[in-house]
Amino acid sequence: MENKEEILGWLSSGNNESSNIIDLKWVVTEEEGHMKLVNEKVPFTLFIGFHPGTMHVKVKTGIETAVIDQNVRLATYHSLLILNSQAELVKFMLEGTNEEIVARSDIQTQSLTKVELNESFNKLLSALYMMVKALKLEEQFNRQITERMIMMIQGMVQDGKSRDEIRGYLIKEIGLKGDEADKFLGEVMPDDRSSEGMYR
Repeated sequence: MENKEEILGWLSSGNNESSNIIDLKWVVTEEEGHMKLVNEKVPFTLFIGFHPGTMHVKVKTGIETAVIDQNVRLATYHSLLILNSQAELVKFMLEGTNEEIVARSDIQTQSLTKVELNESFNKLLSALYMMVKALKLEEQFNRQITERMIMMIQGMVQDGKSRDEIRGYLIKEIGLKGDEADKFLGEVMPDDRSSEGMYR
C-alpha cells in the first residue's frame, strides 16, 4: 500500500535518544487489523490503520463512558464536542460496546513527509493534553503527558526553533494559554534576560 512500508520503516528504525516522537524506536506489531506502536518513553500506545491514500492514527484512552453516571457521561460528551471544535486535525470519538474515548487523526499519505507525520503525532499528543484538562483528569494522566510535551519542546529546540517560535506554536497550534506555554518553556529553556537573544 502507498507509503506504508516507508512509514513503518521510519517508526522502527529510530533511537530512544531522540526528542521527536517520529524518531523514537517503536516496537511495531500487528493487532486486530492495525499496526500497534509501543515505546517505553511514551505513556500511550499508538494504533495505525492504512487505507488507500490515507492513514489514521489513534490513541485509546482507557476511559469507558458506558459505565459512568449519566450526568457525568453527558458532561463528558459535551466537553468532547467542544474539544472537537478546538483540536486541529484530531477528533475524539467513542469506540466499542463500553464507549471508550479514542483520539483519532486522519492523514493523507500521498507525498507525506517524516516531518509532517511527526507534526501529526504532536497534534495528537496535544489534543490528549487538552482532553485531560477538560475532563479534570490531571492527577491520573497529566504527569505522563506533560513529560511527553516537554520532550516535544526539546525536539523543537534541537531543530533550531527560537523561544518565541515555540511559544507561538504552543499557543496557536496547540491551543495553550500564554501562562501554560510559558510554564512548559520554563521547564526546557529558562528565559535568560541577561543574555539578549540567547536561551539556555
